[in-house]
Amino acid sequence: MQSLRENLLFYINHFYLVDYMLIVFIFFLFICILLLCFFLRHRPITALVIIAFDIIVCFFLYIYSYKFVDLEVRNRKTHIIQELKIQSSNSLVVDFDISNTAKTNFKICKITAKIYKNSDKSNLVFYYKNQLIPYRKKSIEIKNLKKNTTQTQRITFENFNDENHTIKLDSKCF
Repeated sequence: MQSLRENLLFYINHFYLVDYMLIVFIFFLFICILLLCFFLRHRPITALVIIAFDIIVCFFLYIYSYKFVDLEVRNRKTHIIQELKIQSSNSLVVDFDISNTAKTNFKICKITAKIYKNSDKSNLVFYYKNQLIPYRKKSIEIKNLKKNTTQTQRITFENFNDENHTIKLDSKCF
């Protein structure tokens, strides 16, 4: 619950105008189709199918529109340089680059390193669980990333003793 609250506050505080316009557009589309269902109240099965279709379409429209806006307006690249296991302190150090390829400067970037366990496909439930749910994750925030620049950063995981893993980086910049 705390993670959900933290992510929601991060987005609300850092959205651009185009993000809010996207939310208003999808909400307006949803309300317009609900009004159509109001006029179809004498055919409840048809109205129910249209409402279900409306919810699904608006959900996917928001997800893919947000990804498109994020790709066009806030373009950036992350790349893992090296992954170093320190035996004496039982730590994992991940060095990575983040490059701002957008047309504007970023005031804040939140980079999250997620570690996934590698498992064999003999047990499909554990295989997909390990592919979808990260074993460990840690975030850092970078302030003032200028356009056309690259910064090298480091994330350290303490008490790490797993050898069979995959690391993925996820970045959100505003």
